[in-house]
Amino acid sequence: YTREERIENLHYAYNKAAHHFAQPRQQQMLKVDPKRLQASLQTIVGMVVYSWAKVSKECMADLSIHYTYTLVLDDSSDDPHPAMLNYFDDLQAGREQSHPWWALVNEHFPNVLRHFGPFCSLNLIRSTMDFFEGCWIEQYNFGGFPGSDDYPQFLRRMNGLGHCVGASLWPKDLFDERKNFLEITTAVAQMENWMVWVNDLMSFYKEFDDERDQISLVKNFVTCHKITLDEALEKLTQETLHSSKQMVAVFADKDPQVMDTIECFMHGYVTWHLCDARYRLHEIYEKVKDQDTEDAKKFCKFFEQAANVGAVAPSEWAYPQ
Repeated sequence: YTREERIENLHYAYNKAAHHFAQPRQQQMLKVDPKRLQASLQTIVGMVVYSWAKVSKECMADLSIHYTYTLVLDDSSDDPHPAMLNYFDDLQAGREQSHPWWALVNEHFPNVLRHFGPFCSLNLIRSTMDFFEGCWIEQYNFGGFPGSDDYPQFLRRMNGLGHCVGASLWPKDLFDERKNFLEITTAVAQMENWMVWVNDLMSFYKEFDDERDQISLVKNFVTCHKITLDEALEKLTQETLHSSKQMVAVFADKDPQVMDTIECFMHGYVTWHLCDARYRLHEIYEKVKDQDTEDAKKFCKFFEQAANVGAVAPSEWAYPQ
């Protein structure tokens, strides 16, 4: 990206997404505080434009809408049980879902799926369903029983959207999913852990003392594995490093276009986390920039590198057409 291209894509995706959520039906059914919705839009548009750098502007906009819906659900505290009693019956009969989130997501899904082949589309649908179930589990604020070693990763895979993200990197105007089937399948598998682990590492600071975010992967490691918080954070750090190295090694000798797409996503995804105000990583930068330790210097170097290419104020793009 040049800076101008980034701003152009941000502005386009934001305007289409903002127009979508400004419609009376969306406003009435979602019942989201306007300020929270605006913050969600800015966060998700940034994530998509920075990370899905190879796809068309139209695809960026449609993905921005879809992932904004997921962030809205993630921030919700409503009990889904009553509205899900007839989920399958309504699905089978072609009736509108009782749950307002599902009704709106299903309406928008064709706009997303038109960009992808059937295999990638199935991953997007399935992963979105998993995400809904993961958010449902989180409503109970249950971090797992001590000794249930599989629970933390089970819940994180469920609500992490890893397969949705991994499959949405391959729009059919750029990739033939039959020709690149093995690479795409492997990318979905590898991305499942990588993107959620990176997110959990980058989110640890902002979620540490947030009452809403106590059912995190790190905190669940503490409960289920019966380890300290420092040990849990180190466990996540090492697994993320291993996953990053593995991702690069696996695709290094594969289709160059596939490798380029994955590399661009990884760079963009990390850059976005460092630059987006939601993650408050600038607070860490301000606290450690004058320290003389090796870790502080490394963090500040990476933060400054990301800011030089990725720090774009919302006022430059998050405004009406």
